[in-house]
Amino acid sequence: MKSSDRSGLSRRNLLRTASAAGVALVPQALSAQSATAPGQRTNTVAGRKFRAIVSSGFGPNTTHLEELTLLPISGRQVLIRTEVSQCCYTMTARIFGTQDPPDPLGPQAPVIVNDPNLPQIQGHGGVGIVEAIGPEVRRVQVGDRVIVPVTAQCGQCYNCLRGRADRCQILTNAKLVAIAQRSNGEKIYGVGNIGGLSDVMVATEESVVPVFTSVKSAELAMLHCVGGCGLGTTMTLAPVEPGSNVAVWGGGPVGLSAVQGARLMGAAKVILVEPIRARRELALKIGATKVFDPNAEGDNLVPKIKDLCSGPTNRRYAGGRDNLRNRANIAANVGPDYIVEAVGYDRAVPKVEAGPDPNGILPLQQVWQSCPTGGHICTTGVGHPPQATISLPVNQWTNGSKTHHSSQFGGTNSMRDIPRYVALIESGRYDAASMITSTYSLEKTMDAYREVIDRTTVTAMIVMS
Repeated sequence: MKSSDRSGLSRRNLLRTASAAGVALVPQALSAQSATAPGQRTNTVAGRKFRAIVSSGFGPNTTHLEELTLLPISGRQVLIRTEVSQCCYTMTARIFGTQDPPDPLGPQAPVIVNDPNLPQIQGHGGVGIVEAIGPEVRRVQVGDRVIVPVTAQCGQCYNCLRGRADRCQILTNAKLVAIAQRSNGEKIYGVGNIGGLSDVMVATEESVVPVFTSVKSAELAMLHCVGGCGLGTTMTLAPVEPGSNVAVWGGGPVGLSAVQGARLMGAAKVILVEPIRARRELALKIGATKVFDPNAEGDNLVPKIKDLCSGPTNRRYAGGRDNLRNRANIAANVGPDYIVEAVGYDRAVPKVEAGPDPNGILPLQQVWQSCPTGGHICTTGVGHPPQATISLPVNQWTNGSKTHHSSQFGGTNSMRDIPRYVALIESGRYDAASMITSTYSLEKTMDAYREVIDRTTVTAMIVMS
């Protein structure tokens, strides 16, 4: 006898009866997800007062700590009580007005969807606790601890489906959505629809990564931008092979995280190029095997790095590298197997040792010159003037067999990779704590960014009260 006969109802009769009664037959799990649990209702968050760092233009006179009123959340929005947010050097350009607003003209100009002078809550993400979710949210629940990274991962767009979620299109060139208002009713938005320098964040679920860990929030905050970017270059974008040689230009939190990623991947030599002595010393502590001051080395920098990576033999039939040199003393087939550029350019004159080129062009050319035939270059620098260019030998560009990997967020796929990075902190293999060199309250955010733009700190964290 069929199982349906035992109950007295066939599957067909059950479906017919349910349809006539207007009952939706859905799996219990999906039904539970669509239900609104206590504390999740959107009408419980509207009208809430909170503090945030808001920029209404470019420059310090346009950036202030303000009290705002939260608007209702809906759809896929998630309300998060912020615990910690990291101060990214990239944002100093807007906060201190050292970079002009986007140029709408020219072949390299960015797509401009939003008015750059819209009042926006600053911050490339953060760490916090979910306090409310919209009715369409499935990724997180109220009470979850989450990291809100600088780059979303929807898992459905063209790039996500091809393993390049660092270029997820869900928020690329997206219209900003107002999340709060001033006392006069003026609408306020979050940078990148995130805005981490605030008591609360409102982000779409594509920008939220749940983490199940007891790691300190400040250490987790290394991953929402700079740390995740640096680890991604050496562990995801162009994964370093064990026993290979790696060189990193730039010893900020991105470069130092790339150093650690190279060590974790089993690199034999990890070389850092950095003008600031304190950062070179920190690099040696967390994984670099050799450091160079580009100011002291001058024109000898590239030959020294290539020689350091020349290998134990130049015998071709014994697996050695051909180290024949040209008249400029450059050997095309010798150099680091993997190179990471994490320099960018100076948005202000640093108060510590400055690099040899404030525009960041020389390091890019040195990276190219140091890369051997068959080598890999990962670049992370952002914010250069839209029309800035570099010059490369055409024959090397077309026939040099050097692979260039550019990315957003260092190639990190947020949902896939951030939990793995968290596990590295838990196991003590990724030293996030050593790179956190200053902490500030939300009221002192401008002081924190002053340290960041002066380069007198490695990583500054804003800890919410």
